Formats: sequence, C-alpha cells, structure tokens
Amino acid sequence: MEPLLIDERILADGQHAHTWASVVDGGFVLREGAASPGITLPITALDRVMVRFGRALDPEIPLVGPTLDCGANRVLRRLRFHAIVDAEARDYLIWERPGEEPLAVIATTATAALRHLALALGKGPPSGI
Repeated sequence: MEPLLIDERILADGQHAHTWASVVDGGFVLREGAASPGITLPITALDRVMVRFGRALDPEIPLVGPTLDCGANRVLRRLRFHAIVDAEARDYLIWERPGEEPLAVIATTATAALRHLALALGKGPPSGI
C-alpha cells in the first residue's frame, strides 16, 4: 500500500519537510521523509484527532485525491481545495467512516496534532516529526 503525503512544510533552515502516513499491521504510521522509520499510533488516535478538529465536508465538494485505507472501511484522503475566501488552494485531510459524514481538517492542523500525540506518548520524534 502506497503511503499518503499528509503535510508539506518549510523548516527553519529552509529545507522542505514531507510527512507521510501509512497503515502497517493495523497501526497508523507517521514518517518524516521516505527513509524515516516512523512512529506508530493507534488508528483510534487518528480518529480522535479528525473528530476533534474536523468539520462536516460540504456534500457538493467532490471526494477526490489520494487515499489511505485505514481498515474497517475507514479512509483518510488528502484533498486540495480552493475555497472562495482563500487566496490559494489549501490541503485538507478528509476522514471517511462508514455511516458518518466525511470530516475535513486543514492538513497542517491534523498533522501537528498527530505529532503532538506522538511526543506525548513518548513515541517520537524520529527524524524531526
């Protein structure tokens, strides 16, 4: 299964950092760069972050973009969307669960919360996550 790019940012030294997500043995794995060993959180952590920060996605916005199968018919999707009020498009993470409406969170917000959880649980930060 291909990893999903969930965040891109510029570090203080000017380098670009990419955060990737994958599901391995039922755990949600965050990696900073392709070579990072990553940190594993339970899928429940991803669900809690998306429910806490997420807002219902307008049904008129098409669900397009790369996805990550998180098991049990749950899907994490990255969606680039240009809202009328924004000067340029933003990346959102969309959390799709069976029987629930899709939830949208700005990708940087969701990724920062997941990084924070990893640190709080003493599981990071490898390679700058």
